[in-house]
This record gives sequence, C-alpha cells and structure tokens, in this order.
Amino acid sequence: MSGFGLADGADGADGADGADGAATSGVVAGRISPLIRPIGISPALEKRTNEDWFRGTRWPPFDVSAGFPRTTCNSFPDGAWSSYHFSIVVLGEFVKVQGWDTIDLQAVAPIPTGAGLKAELDELQELVDYRAGVMAEALAQMNKIDLYFSGLLMFNRSSHPATYRLVQSALRVAQFVAMHYKFNPGRQPGSTSPMPPRPRASQLSLALMPPIDVPGHASYPSGHSTEANMLASILAQVMPQAASTPIDAADPESTPLRRVAQRIARNREVLGLHYPSDSKAGKHLGETAATLLLPCPTVTKLVAAAKSEWS
Repeated sequence: MSGFGLADGADGADGADGADGAATSGVVAGRISPLIRPIGISPALEKRTNEDWFRGTRWPPFDVSAGFPRTTCNSFPDGAWSSYHFSIVVLGEFVKVQGWDTIDLQAVAPIPTGAGLKAELDELQELVDYRAGVMAEALAQMNKIDLYFSGLLMFNRSSHPATYRLVQSALRVAQFVAMHYKFNPGRQPGSTSPMPPRPRASQLSLALMPPIDVPGHASYPSGHSTEANMLASILAQVMPQAASTPIDAADPESTPLRRVAQRIARNREVLGLHYPSDSKAGKHLGETAATLLLPCPTVTKLVAAAKSEWS
C-alpha cells in the first residue's frame, strides 16, 4: 500500500490490508515475502538407527507411513479470516440490498456548470497555498484513512478485532459504491440524459498541478469522502458516545467522527484532486450507504460484537 501510483489506492483505503497481519520474516525490498515457510524437495537420506529422516519429497521428519494425527476441526476458524476477504463476504450481502444503486446524488450535490464550476475551480486554486501544511497528513490518508479514526479512541486489530473487521468491511463497501457512482454519476436535474464521468479539476485547470498522480478514475463523488463518512456513520454505532457527541451544540455535524471525515475530504481538495461538490456528494453517498449496510445480517452481528468491545 505504499507508493503513489495511478490508482491511488482506489481513491481510498486499499487492497489486502497488509495480508491482515502477515509475518514479519521474509522481508524483501520493503515487502513481505510470501515464502515464510519454504518446504523443498529433499532426497531420501541415509537410514540412521532404522529411521528415515526424510523420504522423497515428503516433509515430516519422522516415519511418514504412520501419518500425522488428525484433528477434530470442523470449520475454518472465525478469527483466522483476514479482514480483507471477510469484507468481500459483506460486500456480497450489500449488493443484494435494494436501492444501493439508485441513490440520487444530483439531488443533493449536483455537479455545477458555468459560474458554479468556475467558483469551485477558483476555490481550489486558493487552497494550493495550504498544501505544504497538510502534505504529510494527506499522503498518510491516501490509503489508510482508518488510522485517523482509530486515533480518536485507540483501537486496532488486536485490541478490538470486531471493530477492526467492521471498519475494513465498511471501507470495502464504500469503495465499491464510490466506483459505481463515479462511472454512473446520475442525471443532471431536468435532463433525461445520463451524465458522463466527471473530469478531475486539474484536467480543467492546469494551474492546479496536483503534487501526486491523479487517481485513475473519475472525480465525482469523492471516494475518500464516501469512505470517511461511511466510517463516521458506522463507528457512531459502536464507539462510546463521546465520539459522536457534537462539539458545538448548534452544529450536529461537529462530532469528532464527522470532523475527522470532513478533514480527510478537505485534504483531497487541497491537493487539487477533488472539487467541493465531490466531497459533498461523497458525504451523502457514504451516509446513505451506511444505512443500507447496517441491516445486512453479517454486519448486524459484527456491530453487536464491536459494541461489546467498547462496553
């Protein structure tokens, strides 16, 4: 998950979550080698005290004719599932939910044209001056936005395994729906024609010059905003009340979880990768998708287990 490639972590948290706790041995060029327990082809060794230490290509260092003792395991252990592969199981449930592919983003955050588009590009140009101040943070959030949520109230894969698995599952669903709507942004209000995928702001304003490679997918909605707001909604169901209590009583969006989501989305605007309307659409998509995800059977059980970790 390192490097600033074209895909930019699918505009958010990426792939196989570091093999979900892969071994620390076998590090090659900064990556974990898959060869952590090599077993080669060994010739039959000379008999010693009537025992074959190795026999042909067999591995066990004892008489293989007797075989290994068998266990009574009847199921793959729940705790042995990697969160990445488990998240695909959750995604399979989510796509069966009616309405996930008919969310009307244009009704909430229409893609502006004319003067509205110019205003957004002008705002992004003003944000360029802030890049130096947010660069390290924004780069860290390219592929691991979950680290900023786990920093609010400490949790990780070891301390809160159900919460961690819930986060990774929510991220996978958020990435999925974001890609769907990036390719199918909807219809402009008052029109029956589908809108094309939105170009990146730097395609229209060459002066923006993003400091990292532009992700290899359309701009609207923001995937980071979708993911971050999905997490804010999901974690509000399991974390202590302090994480979802507004800092400003007059502003329901001022909860610590929402503030983290807002900051993650805004940083993408500072880098010149997203328009403000992308972030707004991603917020609506993440929150709406979260309400559709929570009733999924596996997620319902996972939420209950995660709640018990914080009680």
